[in-house]
Amino acid sequence: MQSKKIIFVILVVVFLLSLGFSSYCAYPEKPVEVIVAWSAGGGTDVAARLVARYAEKYFGQSFAIINKAGAAGEIGFTAIAKAKPDGYTIGFINPPTTLLHPIQREGCKYTLDDFALIANIVMDPGVIAVRAESKFDSLKTLLESAKKMEKGVSVGYCGPGTADAMTLRKFENIEGIEINKIPFDGTAPIVAALLGGHVDFAFMNISEAYTYVIEGKMRLLGVGSPKRSEMLPDVPSFREQGYDIIQTALRGIAAPAGFPEEYKKILEEAISKTMSDPEFLKKVSEMQMPLQFMGSEEYTAFLKAMDEDLRREWAIAPW
Repeated sequence: MQSKKIIFVILVVVFLLSLGFSSYCAYPEKPVEVIVAWSAGGGTDVAARLVARYAEKYFGQSFAIINKAGAAGEIGFTAIAKAKPDGYTIGFINPPTTLLHPIQREGCKYTLDDFALIANIVMDPGVIAVRAESKFDSLKTLLESAKKMEKGVSVGYCGPGTADAMTLRKFENIEGIEINKIPFDGTAPIVAALLGGHVDFAFMNISEAYTYVIEGKMRLLGVGSPKRSEMLPDVPSFREQGYDIIQTALRGIAAPAGFPEEYKKILEEAISKTMSDPEFLKKVSEMQMPLQFMGSEEYTAFLKAMDEDLRREWAIAPW
């Protein structure tokens, strides 16, 4: 009799555990919204749509891209951090920009701790771009002109608090100049302003500039990677031109803190499989998108270290 009771209890426990397991295995039951903190057509938006398109077959549901541009990404990043952690709202974040806002902006409504980090997709160095017909043929001539013309040289960039802003400040400090900075919400309007002749040069990432360079619409005066990029090997790095400045952007996927661990694993696995998908890789190669996958654990450790470095630098000399 006692043994029957024990068996009954074991069966009940197994049944209850299976119910809990089944609830996790049922995920996802509906499409997942993916917030992009920039306007449609920019580098992050393009990457998000491409990843979403190929990840769907490994995830089992569709992804709906939601653009929430403004305040150099802060509006979208805040929306991700403050979303309900039910598995159905995630988003793309853009370190170091995502990390810079809570460090330097009083009233920013999120920190790194407000995100559950899922995976990194892209590591994309920054570039300085000019129109193909621009009189500036090197980084040196551009900065020398800025030195001669007080605030006479204008730049299109993603606004205060971004990696672009940090890099601009470093160039200004090194040369003792002040550049006329024109902020935009995302790369698409920056490209339009540059090609339309409304700014003299622009900051963007190499993946965003690549097609325009190949088509002969833009030239690049420098790249922010430690050495020349394999994508456009004729473009010298900032460092080899005498400026010890590194600028590279990450694009990764995050969810609000409290996101169920099992859901996070399902998403991470779907993204990991996407990174090896032959059709996806062919498309990435055509677009020259600089992939660098990091799973949740590696990505979390990487961003925590980056956040600590940025906070330490801010404490020494606020920018």
